[in-house]
Amino acid sequence: MVKDYFKRVYKGVSKIELIYWWTLRLLMIGGIIYSLFKMDSYQPAQMAANLLGMFSYEVCQMFPKNTFPRLFSHKFQNLSILAFFLASFGGAFLNFYYAIPGYDKVLHAFGCGVGVYVAYECVCAMQIRDKKTCPPGIAAIAAMGLAFAFASGWEIFEFSFDQWFGGDAQHWDLQKAIEEAGGNVEDVFMLIPLDAERFESRFALMDTMADTIFNCVGAIVMYIALRIRPYRHRGSNNINKIIEEELVKNAKEN
Repeated sequence: MVKDYFKRVYKGVSKIELIYWWTLRLLMIGGIIYSLFKMDSYQPAQMAANLLGMFSYEVCQMFPKNTFPRLFSHKFQNLSILAFFLASFGGAFLNFYYAIPGYDKVLHAFGCGVGVYVAYECVCAMQIRDKKTCPPGIAAIAAMGLAFAFASGWEIFEFSFDQWFGGDAQHWDLQKAIEEAGGNVEDVFMLIPLDAERFESRFALMDTMADTIFNCVGAIVMYIALRIRPYRHRGSNNINKIIEEELVKNAKEN
């Protein structure tokens, strides 16, 4: 059974993809170990959660045979693994959220774009499971809607974490944000292009709304890309054609 699992997981995965996946994973593991030695109580747990996300495809293959996660293409992990790595290793461990102005916002745009890509894979997997055809345009717009649901869920998590568990994901503590940025208030507000003096009291709101705006940008860009090139609805990978041929074959056999 274990042998079948690994055979299924790595079927079609190239050596370059495996090297790429494991390079990012090992860097993340190294960051977790380093953070543990620093006795950081939050960062190792946060990085470990993101490390699990970096095994998304392998986790999908653990689902029962007739469930749609088993039908995901491994290709989605080439983008999702990078999103998890940039968010946790780059953003939190290397402190790029403050060291690189605008890093968080660019990452939100990239992350929501990846979300649309993964959601498109989700829609396609459901098609294959249910043996239902779907126009590529509808699949793409459904994927964008699902990705927005994920993005909204993240903002709800940040609010809940701050509201009930004493976190500061939305930067309610402006002084802490300034300290993490090296003591320069301008570096903090470079993440959000607004007049620092006028909007200091609204920084948490501006942070959340800027995240939402960049989520929209990333989602729309990926949606347009999928409308132009719906890679699972064209050529030899056209799942609509594959489903139709399978339905015709089953009808003849019955």
